[in-house]
Amino acid sequence: MKILPIYVFNKQNFTGIIGYDDSVSQERRKYIRQHYENEIMPYQSIYEKEPRLDEYKLKQLIDFFAAKPKNIDGETIYGLPLSNVHKISDSRRYSPNIYRGSTLYDAPEWVIQKIKDSGIKTVINLADYGNSYRKKIEKNGLEYVDFNISSIRCNYLNENEKKNKLISFIKAMQKEYVYMGCEYGTYKTDAAVMINNLFNPKVKGYCKIYSPEMISDIPQIADEIYLNMTEKDKKELGWTPEFEQQFNKKIEKLLYF
Repeated sequence: MKILPIYVFNKQNFTGIIGYDDSVSQERRKYIRQHYENEIMPYQSIYEKEPRLDEYKLKQLIDFFAAKPKNIDGETIYGLPLSNVHKISDSRRYSPNIYRGSTLYDAPEWVIQKIKDSGIKTVINLADYGNSYRKKIEKNGLEYVDFNISSIRCNYLNENEKKNKLISFIKAMQKEYVYMGCEYGTYKTDAAVMINNLFNPKVKGYCKIYSPEMISDIPQIADEIYLNMTEKDKKELGWTPEFEQQFNKKIEKLLYF
């Protein structure tokens, strides 16, 4: 991605950079405008739009706006107050753009913005946090995908709902630039990794599982979802006849051995 800096000139003399003209910076400018337009004092009329931001928060916004956007950088994510953060990679294709870890549900706004600034585009929710989490993520300009593992395990959903959630999850994992999280970034992320290993044809090898003893029910769940998939569903995920043969072998091995 080519980033075009926006310069300030005074009588043809360069005085500094005030921003960058790329998609990330455009989202930042939109974010600042939203603050200006929406965060006004309750008593003010529509003709008085004085922002209610204090100087400290305004400075944070300006600093964020002026900072050059970064490509995805693991060190940027690892430096945040999140637990059990790991890159997801398989044995044949190193994928530095997919991360797993603890949820962003309780994370302050600056952490979510830092995640976005690192290059992450999609956040996958693996726990039961509901619509408030979706609003928080989408408010900060990130795509939100709900794949609540517990609702699938406990049969709160019918077979068609399970299948549709799985398809949305796998399609998000195929995009990369993803951060998926649960309460502690451990057991539910392991379950999600295993499901991704089984259903995602873009995974060439086998991604690491940290707690295999906690995912013993996943093969049975995967088999039930598979039996409800149509040819259209498989085509949507990029399945080939060869991949389906591999899937059947994996499921048979996991279920009976």
